[in-house]
Amino acid sequence: MGFPKFFNGIKGSEELGTFLIYLFFVVIGVPASIELIIKRSPLLLVFCIIMVVVNLLVTLILGKLFKFHLEELLVASNANIGGPTTAAAMAIAKGWNELVLPSVLIGVWGYVIGNYFGILVGNLLM
Repeated sequence: MGFPKFFNGIKGSEELGTFLIYLFFVVIGVPASIELIIKRSPLLLVFCIIMVVVNLLVTLILGKLFKFHLEELLVASNANIGGPTTAAAMAIAKGWNELVLPSVLIGVWGYVIGNYFGILVGNLLM
């Protein structure tokens, strides 16, 4: 269905949205220090790298089985790890405009499922 035609006529909305996403990433990334992470918690960094690699491998293998396009799989994997903002930014940066809305929806859906699953696992481990 989409947005009303009025919103299609607004000039510069995509550029403004892209700028705001990049601004969000700058604000989030400014206090981060890779050197400090490596010095204080190298095992956490290794664990995160393993999670990202396993996520990508599982996504690519299942995507090959279900015959998804590579672009869809990469955006879905990004939405799974980074959430809707990073997935939307990736889709915009790569020119996959038709995948921006699905990436946001998948990322938000992941937040919804992840929160309840995390609460369940946390309660089971207590």
